[in-house]
Amino acid sequence: MLIKEIEAEHVRVPLNSPYIFKRGTMTAFESVIVRMTTDDGIVGYGESAPLFRAPNSDPKSIAKMLKGPIRQMLLGRDPFDIEMIVEQVLRFAEGNVDIVAGVDLALWDIMGKSLNQPIFKIIGGLCQDPIAVDYTLSAFEPTKMAEVALRVYREGFQGFVVKITGQSLKEDILRVRSVRESLPPGCTVRVDCNGAYSRDDAIEFIKAISVFDIELVEDPVPADDMDGFTECTKIGIPISIDERLKTSEDALLLISHRACNLMNIKIANVGGLCLAKRMAAIARAASIPVVVGGRTSLEISRCASRHFAASTPGTMGRKHEGPGPASQDLSDDIVDQRTTRQIAGQANGQVRVERTPGLGLNVVWEKVKHYAVK
Repeated sequence: MLIKEIEAEHVRVPLNSPYIFKRGTMTAFESVIVRMTTDDGIVGYGESAPLFRAPNSDPKSIAKMLKGPIRQMLLGRDPFDIEMIVEQVLRFAEGNVDIVAGVDLALWDIMGKSLNQPIFKIIGGLCQDPIAVDYTLSAFEPTKMAEVALRVYREGFQGFVVKITGQSLKEDILRVRSVRESLPPGCTVRVDCNGAYSRDDAIEFIKAISVFDIELVEDPVPADDMDGFTECTKIGIPISIDERLKTSEDALLLISHRACNLMNIKIANVGGLCLAKRMAAIARAASIPVVVGGRTSLEISRCASRHFAASTPGTMGRKHEGPGPASQDLSDDIVDQRTTRQIAGQANGQVRVERTPGLGLNVVWEKVKHYAVK
């Protein structure tokens, strides 16, 4: 079995309502969908979900790279040689994990289908199923955030992520307080700052919200302020990091600086399942729990996140955003059936990992073409 063809399409799927956070306001998700075909007719799908408004994260350029030199590199290769392929693509892409992610997921999808096994079975086996998920709240006005949180809680969700903007310390504190006070004590609330604060403001913010029963604070300072992260861990609320967590070297650096209490591993952020499992092993060796984030990604990456969470011991006992539905009011997807807020809510804020071969998704290529950016 050899790789016969690789296609890549830059897609843009609109949101029903704007998603507001530190990086700005999103009105759509933009991803690159990869379709890889073998010479015996097996088709695998992958997704690269570049970070919104980040350097070197232009989906148009990623699609061009995947359709050009990456395609030429991989034609005629054995898809089971995933470790070597990932290393070579990562090297060729000069460390751009957004390019690697789409290739990685398509390879795993092919391998699972070839072996007639779901991916979680071949990357570690089952550790947990169902998987608890949480809901991310856009950084609206505090009262509106509290209203949305209560409504979604009544739908069945048991955990929430509060986004802040970093524009007003007072208003951000009020956002956290309003959401926390709208929910019962057993419901978890975490805060995602997306690196919004200077070190001094981050310390002030964390101290101020420490009275509100907050599960964790994510990325309180910019990704390059390693000492700032270390100072934040001393306050008392657990600190999670994902924006500085792209490579195994990043994970080792965070551990050596005692800069976090949890690692948020996002399939789209670290380059797919192969590299995510390596990073999870590093976290496990340091006795650091793992949260599975999702980025603003479509169902392919979210399905991969379910396989990762289901097969990784360090993820057990916590709620995760990545395996669940997109909290950002996504209007559609490029699959025939996506995981919705209603599905997760009816299961008390839980989702199940797919049990059919490969990713277990039915990607509709006509929908990919429909949402393709011309």
